[in-house]
Amino acid sequence: MMKKDFLLYINDMLDAIALVEEYVSNVEEEEFSKDTEKQDSVIHRLMIIGEAATHLPDDIRGLSPDTQWKAIVAFRNVAIHEYSGVSLGTVWKIVQEELPILKTQLVILKDEITYRKNIS
Repeated sequence: MMKKDFLLYINDMLDAIALVEEYVSNVEEEEFSKDTEKQDSVIHRLMIIGEAATHLPDDIRGLSPDTQWKAIVAFRNVAIHEYSGVSLGTVWKIVQEELPILKTQLVILKDEITYRKNIS
């Protein structure tokens, strides 16, 4: 049985993605690489995404098998425990290439969970 709480984590992830999009709107990689405040803000939101992902059980994650759950959590672990090992190039790549895909996957997952809740 799926709990409503899981939607809260998915919403947290979607909210964090929206904030990252706002932070880097009209920002080029070179500007990002020189702006520690933007870097800190983006990395913090990526950590929130990873933390929320850790709270989703396997059955919920299984509803979105193409989502890179392990990579999301792995980035969070590096950012928290080995913060000096965070590459700004990797962060920029995640923001530009991975977050748009994740956003779509999370919207679909949220819809699926909502649908299953409504029919149960």
